[in-house]
Amino acid sequence: MKIKKLAFFAILAITIFAGCDDKEKISQDVITPSQQTTAQAKAKPVIPTFDLKVVNGNAIKIIADFEKGWKFEGVENKVVLLDFFGTWCPPCKAEIPHLNDIRSKLKNDFEIVGVDVGPRGGGVTTMEVIKEFIETFEIKYPVSIGGDNGKLYSALRELNPNGSIPFMVLLNKKGEYVTHYVGMVPQEMLEGDINKLLGK
Repeated sequence: MKIKKLAFFAILAITIFAGCDDKEKISQDVITPSQQTTAQAKAKPVIPTFDLKVVNGNAIKIIADFEKGWKFEGVENKVVLLDFFGTWCPPCKAEIPHLNDIRSKLKNDFEIVGVDVGPRGGGVTTMEVIKEFIETFEIKYPVSIGGDNGKLYSALRELNPNGSIPFMVLLNKKGEYVTHYVGMVPQEMLEGDINKLLGK
């Protein structure tokens, strides 16, 4: 029995801390294919954009500009945490109260953008399911559904090769990549990283 308990806690610890690494960077290659013709390489690079449809009817447009930093139209001048989640994912559900708490403390300078990755078998989560999920878990931050969610998730695959969720990407007020997290992260660690960006 003790061995089973130890194994359970070992797996839990791995799940919670797996994937944290702030040494990797988002590069142009993460978003655009590295196989380019000579003419394409000489041409001015295309700046990728992602249109996120927020459940409340608003929209967030992400402009992935690597020279001037990512821009979040609809969420300006804030530290941004992109939170990729699934309504079927237990660790994603478990982290929601912590994300709500952090946002309530720092909402003047910080925003979380929940990015639904869709059902486990693929496709797009229905509006009814996502609205019920938001209400059940009392999510206080914007959540996007459908639209370019899948495109954005795939574009950042280099940071998360296994496609695990929860998967979060932290960017500073200038839209510069800071770090990313794969798996659940202790609230104190996440809040500490955000507070450093806010000079607190």
